Amino acid sequence: MSKPFVLRVQASEGTKRIDLNSQDTFRRIYEKVAEVFSLPSVDGFTLYKEKNKQSPLPRMQNKNNFKHGDMIYLVAEHENLFPTTETTSSPHVALDFKADTPTNGSSYASPRLGSFQPHSTGKMNINSDLKEDDVDVQLDKLDGRIPRQRDPQLCHHNIHGKCIHCIPIEPYDEEFLKNRNPPIKHMSFRAYIRKLQSSSHSDRNTFASLENISCSIKEKCSTGHAPWPKGVCTKCQPNPVTLMRQPYRHVDNIMFENGNMVNRFLNYWRSSGHQRIGFLYGRYEVYDGVPLGVRAVVSAIYEPPQETSRDGVKLNLPDPHEALIDDLARRLNIRRIGWIFTDLVPDESKSGGGPVLHHRGNVNSYFLSAQECIMAAWFQNNHPNICKYSPDGYFGSKFVTVVVTGDVSGQIHFEGYQVSNQCMALVKSKILIPTYDAPELGFIRETSSEQYVPDVYYKEKDTYNNEVMKIARPLPLEYLIIDVPTGFPSADAQIQSTFNDDCTTVKTPFCVENRMQVGELQDMNALASYLKQFSKTGAAGVTTSSANQYKATDILADIHLLRYLAVNDIISFSMDQLDPLLDSIRTNDFNGVETWMEGSDWQTIVQVLQTQTPSSPSAGNRPSYMDYEDQNDLSSSLSQWNCPRCTFINAGSSRTCEICSCEKGS
Repeated sequence: MSKPFVLRVQASEGTKRIDLNSQDTFRRIYEKVAEVFSLPSVDGFTLYKEKNKQSPLPRMQNKNNFKHGDMIYLVAEHENLFPTTETTSSPHVALDFKADTPTNGSSYASPRLGSFQPHSTGKMNINSDLKEDDVDVQLDKLDGRIPRQRDPQLCHHNIHGKCIHCIPIEPYDEEFLKNRNPPIKHMSFRAYIRKLQSSSHSDRNTFASLENISCSIKEKCSTGHAPWPKGVCTKCQPNPVTLMRQPYRHVDNIMFENGNMVNRFLNYWRSSGHQRIGFLYGRYEVYDGVPLGVRAVVSAIYEPPQETSRDGVKLNLPDPHEALIDDLARRLNIRRIGWIFTDLVPDESKSGGGPVLHHRGNVNSYFLSAQECIMAAWFQNNHPNICKYSPDGYFGSKFVTVVVTGDVSGQIHFEGYQVSNQCMALVKSKILIPTYDAPELGFIRETSSEQYVPDVYYKEKDTYNNEVMKIARPLPLEYLIIDVPTGFPSADAQIQSTFNDDCTTVKTPFCVENRMQVGELQDMNALASYLKQFSKTGAAGVTTSSANQYKATDILADIHLLRYLAVNDIISFSMDQLDPLLDSIRTNDFNGVETWMEGSDWQTIVQVLQTQTPSSPSAGNRPSYMDYEDQNDLSSSLSQWNCPRCTFINAGSSRTCEICSCEKGS
């Protein structure tokens, strides 16, 4: 048996290798070359022994006379022999949209990398096939330049003229951003794109593409060598990463529509002392505080299933109702835009002048721990930002992180963050891990036989004030964190809340989901207690005995109540049944909500509540919604109570807990 050897084949697409033995014929060499270059046939090219095309190889069945390591040269007989990814007019992008969890096809999905065809020259056209966020479409239509008034001392031209002292400046102008009060530390992402377009000295339709960072080795290398750890080359291994502070951010401001939704979220910590995680649902809009800026407006906070303690939270994933919540949000024209978590430590000594300690967010502590950075990057990778300027179809993320902690005065404070695109790449490749005893430091894994890890560096100044490169083991997390201003609307701002959190006449909001640990249970008893405050119904709205006016939207415009209507075990509503109600809430049409409440779907709920009440009125005298003035106490018939200590559900007649003997109401 002849000994095998390697023959090298050089072509315009690169150099590849084929395995041969002395018994292989020239015809067999042509077939193997066509196979390794993925060519349809052997008729479209010729092989030569010399680079000057002087000695073509015959296509006969004669045996070859090559030696190990010899090189031959492939020359195409016509153009377009090799598959090309270059286009001339509109590059085609195919995206595979796949939701994070199984959905019914109506919820928001996260784009995954499909097949893309950018220009091979480093320039690319805008891909108009991608549907970007509405806020990005609006910003793309704006000029973006910042107008300046005529300076009476420096401008010597007439009122219609312009000079260097009064011409509009670009949205990425460093002096302008630095001189703002307060200074703008990060330009907006759209301003960053304008900067790239300006530096390319071309029109706004072409510029160097936004390439996503990859820290993973390619699984199938085009050179054909064995996979890692048996083989690696410069084509398949990722490039080293030098961590830099990101000069831009995808979201420039975070605003809650009102403070009541946050108070409902914090009530869990106030009643139990345990930390809590919630998902932020809202929308993105244009933000005037930063040139070409984006603001994340939070409309609601959904609390997924989780296990809480005083020192941490563990999410129970997957959430069985995640797809339903996303579908509800989509029909209300909002979506998941971030996550929020508490890190509150009560100040028992009252040394700080407030109820909580200031234990993070200063120079002596940290802003985000390594675990929190990894979690934020994981969420951002699952919610990428659709971007037509990237050959991958996405770049970065608008998903935000909000931390509820104490400020320097001991008051509850909200801090917003994002992590950089470099951090997203490190977490996506699973090479960034937390340290054991220093939450402000991360650590880059070592290369092993299971995973190739590129070198990750960061720069810092030594004792002689020289800038030196250091390996990221450990890694200061300040290189990965981007702070985002977070707050609430001002008193004179006219913000229309999506839900009824800011309705001051709603004294008892509907209970929040997944709060069994503090005795909150979403059931018919809770629904009856919530509806009890709305005693009478008129043609124009709902009124109480104290003559306070309610709109019908104030009753049902609650995301926690809408979720309960869709998932309760007694009478669950389908999305088709809830659609008219959701449309009316989205458009703030209380007449539409009244019409829905007069329908058979809501009246079925009313009948169920009445059948559980001993003193329910007769059917002929029943009002449109439900008359609770004729009932003494509906909740007395369903008067089970949860122990505040062990959360055991006790009978209403019992004054002490059957498990821990804790008194009712203690």
